[in-house]
Amino acid sequence: MPAAAGRPLRRHGCCVLWRGRGLFIRGRSGAGKSALVLRLLAHGAWLVADDLVELRAVDGCLHACAPSPRGHLEVRGLGLFRLVGLAGCRIHLVVEVSAARRARLPEPREASICGVPLPEVTIDAASPTALARIELALFAMRVL
Repeated sequence: MPAAAGRPLRRHGCCVLWRGRGLFIRGRSGAGKSALVLRLLAHGAWLVADDLVELRAVDGCLHACAPSPRGHLEVRGLGLFRLVGLAGCRIHLVVEVSAARRARLPEPREASICGVPLPEVTIDAASPTALARIELALFAMRVL
């Protein structure tokens, strides 16, 4: 169900700003969303939201922020950490985290969130090439 104009839509997932582009990372519980965020943070990303993301359409773009409290990251097996993060960012790419087998040459996919169409890719967070795949997806979709 779409969010009413001006009202945020809350979704389970994570959001980071990496290389100047906003990533909304989603997937089932335990799929590796926070682990992928941790790897992105180690490679220069800024945390926007972990576990719950508020999404809102503004002038045809999707924007994300964290509900209060902001700047927290849960790392499985280590606990909850407070990080310096961003108040929000524009989303450029939706990353679906899944270890399921993917098509070798998948068709481009698009997600519609709050009525805003966005490119979407599926990434195995445990893959050693996960970050390179996200970077390549951003480049191929002309958002990097």
